[in-house]
Amino acid sequence: MGDIVATANTIAWVDTFQSLFGANTPEWQRTLQTWAALFHAEGRGNSELNACLMSITRHNPMPQFPTQFLAAIRHELKRQDDSVREANERTRLAETASGPPKCPGCRDSGWLIVPHIEFVEGPEWKKPRRTMAVTCCCPVGCVLKDRWANAKPDPKAVMSWDEYSGRNPHWKAQMEVRNLEVQAELAAHIQENGDFEWRNVVESILRRYGNV
Repeated sequence: MGDIVATANTIAWVDTFQSLFGANTPEWQRTLQTWAALFHAEGRGNSELNACLMSITRHNPMPQFPTQFLAAIRHELKRQDDSVREANERTRLAETASGPPKCPGCRDSGWLIVPHIEFVEGPEWKKPRRTMAVTCCCPVGCVLKDRWANAKPDPKAVMSWDEYSGRNPHWKAQMEVRNLEVQAELAAHIQENGDFEWRNVVESILRRYGNV
């Protein structure tokens, strides 16, 4: 079984989807191309998508329609992310229980949230201004990067802070401008409508711009 899984993880996930679910019509090909563009923009790797598809084969009932398959993939991706996040949080809590954070940048989480590199063109952070996580240059971040790179059976190359800042030296200005935009939108709304709905407005703005 180990050899089969390892081989499957090297196959393009679109090919895996077509093979597993008989999705070979022109309509399915167009749909899968659209999904591939979306998952690439989100930074999803081939191996993690293949792992999702293998999990979906064990769903009962099995998805039948494109919307159901997309929801199932989303569910499995979230389950993977939650599992990694919970493991990282347990590690972080264990390592930081003895005192205040040692790293002021990531506060010992090992992760930094920055403008997504796929939405950056020169100094501009383009809409919908999605974000991505990169590993911090502190010891915790270095451990996380190594752990992801050597994870079994689903290794994933994660960008480090040094790699990211070299590719997007304008990250700080981009985040400062985005913060000012959010504040300006909030101030305009409060002036027109009062501040009693400020919480809903903030949540709406954050959802609109991809949790920035």
